[in-house]
Amino acid sequence: MPPSAELVGVYDRDEKFGRQFARRYKTPFKKDADSLLGDADAVIIASENAFHHSLVKAAARAEKHILCEKPIALTLQQADEMKREVKKAGVKFQMCYVMRYHTVASVVKELIDDGRIGEILALVGVNKLNSAVVTRDWFMNKKLSGGGAAMDHTVHLADMMRWYTGSEAREVYCEIGRKIRPQLRVEDTFLTTVTFENGVLGHIDGSWSYPAGFQTWGDLSLEVLGSEGVIFLDAFRQNIYFTGGKHPEDKLAWQAYGCDPNTEMIASFSEAILLDRTPLATIDDGIRGLQITLAGYESARRGVPVKPPIA
Repeated sequence: MPPSAELVGVYDRDEKFGRQFARRYKTPFKKDADSLLGDADAVIIASENAFHHSLVKAAARAEKHILCEKPIALTLQQADEMKREVKKAGVKFQMCYVMRYHTVASVVKELIDDGRIGEILALVGVNKLNSAVVTRDWFMNKKLSGGGAAMDHTVHLADMMRWYTGSEAREVYCEIGRKIRPQLRVEDTFLTTVTFENGVLGHIDGSWSYPAGFQTWGDLSLEVLGSEGVIFLDAFRQNIYFTGGKHPEDKLAWQAYGCDPNTEMIASFSEAILLDRTPLATIDDGIRGLQITLAGYESARRGVPVKPPIA
């Protein structure tokens, strides 16, 4: 937590999991969400996707500032209701679009805004997940998650593409499937192409494809092709590979260094509250990301490009 913030408690529907978190971070476990809201000035909502809607509305009605995990909700109707409650309460709402707070992603934004690669023509991104991360049952329960890899991963690169181009999605085409782990009840792979209003093409290659032993939770890379140059972003390139030689346990180890975008995101949330700033990733950014995600599912169902739905 940033120096200006104090962790006052945690609540989780899964009491065993919640108490493990409480012990690890030396904070009280609360018996219900209302108890937590009574003690907090701001909340981080990282529940199952299906409960973002009710928890955000409860937090807004209690006049608590909100940092919400992605996707913002499962439907645009839910997201619209959340926006009305947040606006009525006058609280800060920030989306967990963590890549906006990554140092390298910020540098790329500056290079683009400075015209270093001319006019953006296309963006090609990859976002894969370590299968060990998807261990809690709710990820496989569509009623709780809203879907699989496409629901989980579309928004990260879609948001970066919106952020870099300053344009909104005009048309979305998507292919999804269960290609790697057919035993899953949701999709584990997807390919999405987004045509933006300014004519830029964005391509998102997303999956839950890395094995459980992979060195990170996943990866994210993005190639930005411009009329006068190209930028390639690799969010997990800041690392060291170490292999010893004294005994069998001196095996390959992956050690990261550099920025921690999660910490930067929470610090930015705290500053938005204390300094009365607009969060870098707003509730409208959350809604736009959900529009692209839902358009992807509709496109995959129909087999044709579709226009993003309007809230």
